[in-house]
Amino acid sequence: MKRRAFLGGALSTASCGALSTAARAQNVASHTPLEPLVWPVVAKLQPGIRSFAGHTDTVPDIVGRIGTPPSLVIFSEGNHLMVLLSDDIVGTFPSWAKSQARYADLDLNNVVVVTVPQPVVVEMMRTGAIALGNLTLEVSRKSGFYPDIVMGGFDPLRELHKLGAIEPQARFFSKNRGFALLVRKGNPLAIHGLTDVARAGARIALPMLAKQAPALPLTP
Repeated sequence: MKRRAFLGGALSTASCGALSTAARAQNVASHTPLEPLVWPVVAKLQPGIRSFAGHTDTVPDIVGRIGTPPSLVIFSEGNHLMVLLSDDIVGTFPSWAKSQARYADLDLNNVVVVTVPQPVVVEMMRTGAIALGNLTLEVSRKSGFYPDIVMGGFDPLRELHKLGAIEPQARFFSKNRGFALLVRKGNPLAIHGLTDVARAGARIALPMLAKQAPALPLTP
C-alpha cells in the first residue's frame, strides 16, 4: 500500500471515530444541566469585602483610567449610565469647565464614572474595598478611587450619611415624570406611542424607574 493511501485511510478512520465520540458526548451534554463557568479565586480576600466571582451584570462598570490620579470620580447606579455618560453630560463637561474662569485651571483629563447597584456602593464605601475575582480595588481617599459625587436614592444616601461619608444636604438632579418613550435622535421611525413601536417592529429597552434621585457630594 502506498504511504499516502495508508495515511489517508488511517486519518479518515480516526476522524470518523472522533466524530462519533464527539457526537455521543454532545448528545450526553444536551441532556445534562449546564453549570456556570466560574473563574477560580486564588487570592486571599479580607473578611467583609464584597466579592464578585463569576458574576455578570452586577460588578461595577468603570469608565475611566485606574492607576492614574482621577480628576473627578462619580459613583452612580446603572440606570443613570445612558444619560450620565452621554456626549451632552460627561462628554462636554471638561470643555464647559475650561470656559469658566474659576474652573479653567482644573485638570479634567480623567473623569471616572462607576455604575453599580446602589447597595453595593454602600458596601464599597463602608468596607473600603471591592473584590472582582482575584483583583481587589481599594475604595479610599488615599487610593484616589473614591467618589466626589454619589448619585442614588434616599435609602443608600441615608446609609452613607450615617457612615459620615457624604454631606447632609442632597441636590436633586432628576425626578420621575412617569412613563415615557425615548427614541433615537430625529425619531426616524416616527414613533409617538406604543402602537407605533409595534408597527415599526422596534426593539424596546426597559430600565428600572426611580421616583426621585438625589445626589450628595462627599464630605471633605
